[in-house]
Formats: sequence, C-alpha cells, structure tokens
Amino acid sequence: MPEPRGMRADARQNRERLLRVADAAFRREGVRASLAEIARTCGIAIGTLYKHFPTRDALLQALIHDQVTSLRESAERLAGSGAPGEALIEWLQEFGRCASAYQGLAESILAAAAAEESDLHSSVVSMRAAAAVLLAEAQDGGAIRPDVGPAEVFALACGAGTVSPYAPADPDRLLRLVVEGLARR
Repeated sequence: MPEPRGMRADARQNRERLLRVADAAFRREGVRASLAEIARTCGIAIGTLYKHFPTRDALLQALIHDQVTSLRESAERLAGSGAPGEALIEWLQEFGRCASAYQGLAESILAAAAAEESDLHSSVVSMRAAAAVLLAEAQDGGAIRPDVGPAEVFALACGAGTVSPYAPADPDRLLRLVVEGLARR
C-alpha cells in the first residue's frame, strides 16, 4: 500500500518501523500478534500505531501490498522464459513462501483482496493476471494440462503454502509436487 503523501519525516520513520516490527511479529506469532506489543517494541504509543493503521487489517494490507507487487513483477520477469514449466514452479514457490509467511494470513486477507474498494484489490488482480500468463505459457509448452485454470492453481498453491505450519513438509517441494501433478499426461 503506498505511503500517504505529504508525510513528515518522523511520521514516515514511525510508519516504516511499524511495518518492520509488525512483519517480524506476524512471522513469529501469526496475524493475531499483539498490536500493543508491536507499538511498545517500536517505542511509540498504541494511538500512533492506530493513526497510521486504523485496523489490524489495514496493517496487514500495507505489509502484503509490497509482497503482491513483488510477486507480479516476478511473474512478469519469468514470462517468456525458455522453460515455462520451471518458470511456473519458481513463481509458485515464491508465492507459497509469501502465503505461508504469516500464520492465519490467507483467512485475514482474502476478503480485503476481493473487495473492489480495497487498496489491495487492484494489486492482487494485477498479480493474478501476470501469473495467469505464466500458467498459459506452461500449458502452451506442454508442461501443464490444458484443463487447469488459474483459480485452481492458486487454490492448490495457497494450500501447499499454508500447510507448512501444520506439517513437517517443505513448502517448495509441495508446490513442485502440485505442478508435477498438473502435468499433461
């Protein structure tokens, strides 16, 4: 989520510090980490946290926005690769690492990403479109069966990415298995 315009330098530093500390807390404790503890770790009052991010979801959306943008850029970079199946696997593994970064993230962010008025919505739509190009290239190259749609691939990738806290499986390996399971036979 873009930073608000005209922000004073100290306010910008507080916002950046809040994002760094919240990222670490959410990675460690999941999306229900204490906002009061995040503010305390930053050395600011809880009111300052709420001034920047009025809700937990607003804070999560700000954190996720940059990751979604990075995923879109990665898909665009990988498009047109000489090995479209491997490009799709690489991108899905990156997607899975993002999806599994914060325990409970998928449930928290899906509604915001689906809401057209959300700051996150257009970023997610762009990321999905870029990833759909990778899927189409992998299908055209014969690496993925033609009857698989982007929504199915995202659902499988989210599942593989979010299972890691509950099973001693390597999410990258799970995503590779998902793609290999989608291979044309």
